[in-house]
Amino acid sequence: MKKTIFPVGAGIFICILLMAGMWAYYRVSTRQIDLRAIGSQENYDRHYVLIADDSGTSLWTKVYESARQEAQNTGVYLELLDSGAMSDYSAEDYLRISIASKVDGIIMQPGGSPQVRELISEAAQNGIPVVTALEDDPESERISFVGINSYQMGTVYAEEILKLLPEGESEVLILRNANARDTGTNLVLSQIASQVREQAGPGKTVEVSPYDIDISENFDSDEAIRDIFVNRGKIPDVLACLDEVLAECAYQAVVDYNQVGNVDVIGYYTSDTILDAIQRGTIPATVTFSTEEIGRYSVDALNEYHSLGHVSNYFNVGLQVVNRENAGAFMQQEETQEH
Repeated sequence: MKKTIFPVGAGIFICILLMAGMWAYYRVSTRQIDLRAIGSQENYDRHYVLIADDSGTSLWTKVYESARQEAQNTGVYLELLDSGAMSDYSAEDYLRISIASKVDGIIMQPGGSPQVRELISEAAQNGIPVVTALEDDPESERISFVGINSYQMGTVYAEEILKLLPEGESEVLILRNANARDTGTNLVLSQIASQVREQAGPGKTVEVSPYDIDISENFDSDEAIRDIFVNRGKIPDVLACLDEVLAECAYQAVVDYNQVGNVDVIGYYTSDTILDAIQRGTIPATVTFSTEEIGRYSVDALNEYHSLGHVSNYFNVGLQVVNRENAGAFMQQEETQEH
């Protein structure tokens, strides 16, 4: 009996050593990126992750590409983790994985849920800085926010809405993501409502209301916007969208229900679908911003924090209105930046 104990124990010990060696090799090897495009390997100093709400959208695709380029230029590896509708993992799951993996920094759109806020706090306690992008959660322990000034965004939307209001009574619906719980979205809505009501002018009475839609599934978004045209009884004069997916769904609904010319859609961001609709004259305008700045500033914020131990609380990204007059020039500018 004693003779069999020793070989078994030795075998287990050898297996443990092999597994430990393999783990050590993995930890070292994952500190290198195989850059096949140039046929070489490049060492990097830090590992960041970008937790995207849905990397399938053109918005997050461009944000990631800009951030990846800035990261590569500064010796950082940036990994994309997609927590969108088609992913098996939520943003909370990816935060837990990132914390357990001891990454050097996290970029994400927080959404404002208590679970995400707690995990951002846990990341901070583990020495992992978190930068929020597009949406903010100022109550969390994030080190910086990269995004758009809410007051400015509300003002820009209000100015575009005012151009479209007919005489007499009119209704404006503000379409927003029901899952976006950040205070910034509420400030945008408040600024739109107050400015439109104050500046509508004599002879115009405007009702401005939020319309929350769950965009976790595209089908749900389509159905919710369909209800605006089928079941509400009154069709609004203007649909102002605060989300890329909702903007495309609203535009498609206007076309499907033959309401072009009756309902004006103000888009969000400049997807190919929205730009094409603007050039055709189907929708009047969209409010957009620089995805290049969002990606670059997010990586810069993490780099600055690692270098100095502190960073600015807020990085402001500028806004731009794209309409039929400047859509062509905007597309040319975008193509130039991509090349």
